Amino acid sequence: MSSQEQFTTFELVFHGRVPELNGFSKEFNNLHWASKHVRRLGPEGRAYFGGAPAELIILIVSFVANIITIADILAKRLARGHDSVIRIGKKEIKLEGKWTAKEIADIINVISKKTRKEEALRQVAKIKSTKIAEVKQQLVEKEQVIHDYERLVKGFADIPKKKKWQKIRAKEYQKRLIGLQKEAQYLRSFIDFLKQE
Repeated sequence: MSSQEQFTTFELVFHGRVPELNGFSKEFNNLHWASKHVRRLGPEGRAYFGGAPAELIILIVSFVANIITIADILAKRLARGHDSVIRIGKKEIKLEGKWTAKEIADIINVISKKTRKEEALRQVAKIKSTKIAEVKQQLVEKEQVIHDYERLVKGFADIPKKKKWQKIRAKEYQKRLIGLQKEAQYLRSFIDFLKQE
């Protein structure tokens, strides 16, 4: 590898259903320095057609020459009617409609800063650090709500002979508590993903 090799750092975000995004994520398997994570946006057990909504987050440190490969993957997804978001630093572009791979590659090349590998990796580390702080804050807030629901569930469980409305309410609170716990678990798995090297 040449010491003059230029790299670009960016983040791709896709929304869709879990099975579709799991399948789509395989298209990025052969890219060097790409890390990806499918994060569920809704709890399991809900009646979502095709699976719960999710987002696929891909952090990429890429050769400038490799951007056309990534742009081709994005162009194919757009052709199937799915939008994509590209984040480079503080800039964000939402791609909708029909784009060619060359047009996407040109956009990435215009707005991205070309750097050496070490600097590109530092940029990804900074992105991860910022996101970890954001997700940790969300997790703290979620855990407080979970604590409140645990108290509600326990309060209803302690009632020896429940009336009909109390049984209904107890089931609602229990179901919501399970959903919140799963959402917290997805946040923890996202933090684990971001902490990976």
